[in-house]
Amino acid sequence: MRVVGCGLWANELDSVRQKIKQILDIVGIEAEFEVRDALGPDDAARITILTNDSRLLIGHNGQNLQSLEYILKRMVHKEIGEIPRFFLDVNGYRAGRLDELKEEARGVAKRVRLYRKEVRLRPMNSFERRVIHTALAEYPDIMTESIGDAERRAVVIKPYP
Repeated sequence: MRVVGCGLWANELDSVRQKIKQILDIVGIEAEFEVRDALGPDDAARITILTNDSRLLIGHNGQNLQSLEYILKRMVHKEIGEIPRFFLDVNGYRAGRLDELKEEARGVAKRVRLYRKEVRLRPMNSFERRVIHTALAEYPDIMTESIGDAERRAVVIKPYP
């Protein structure tokens, strides 16, 4: 495991690392880890699993990866009594996906600015919606809003009134 700049949350990091190793051992996946500390108070540490068996860990549209992150957070929370703040990735899949989401949001924002008509994006999970809201927060002439229920919840990008 390669650790870059970690030290603020040593207990959580050690527990997360152990839990990941336990899970990967159970399913028979060999992997290495790269850990990067949070860049600021609003950021989370990033743990990247580096493996040749990434398809199994990522799953369809990253669903297995999301589930793995959720399970790890629950396990560590139960053990140490605090919810750990980390972002789990496999071979850079989520980081690439986030870049794609931001780029998509900027493209749609450009159309909204040009045509002055709102655009509803496809349904997304809460993490992806937050990425869209954050990416477009710097645009003073548009606004974003999450609408819908449960799995149909989506972001609407609108021109500012």
